[in-house]
Amino acid sequence: MAYGIVEYDNHGLPKCELCNKYFHRVLSHVRQKHFMNEREYKIMFGFDVKKGITSQQSKQKSKEAVLKNFDKCITDNLIVKGKISRYKKGDKGRTKEFLSQQTKLRLSNLAKTNLSKEQRQILCRKLGLSGIGNKKRWNKFWRCEIVTINI
Repeated sequence: MAYGIVEYDNHGLPKCELCNKYFHRVLSHVRQKHFMNEREYKIMFGFDVKKGITSQQSKQKSKEAVLKNFDKCITDNLIVKGKISRYKKGDKGRTKEFLSQQTKLRLSNLAKTNLSKEQRQILCRKLGLSGIGNKKRWNKFWRCEIVTINI
């Protein structure tokens, strides 16, 4: 096992690193059989804490279920109930001290991309229009020519 890399079998099932068996949804298995928190498991083996560990078949099944129940999943859960956790004027937000190792690595890799200033601005505008995040904060981040994060 390579640290931080999910292993799959011939059928596309991800491997549980604790018992070396393969499952469609490894994190459900870990929670039920090994009594371990998903985040703890991901950190222990170096997996990205923001990504699930499932088979392609399971991902597709979940995607179809969400699209089938679009109004309930998107409108109610994300738009209406999501107001509670959205950025509000005056909030401090996440500072460098609160970033996980995975997020620091992701931002470091993002900073190494060869996007021009114009491409970054277009990406920021799209992000701002999508309603995700705080447009002003993202524009400030993307205007920087070089972003360095010490890991």
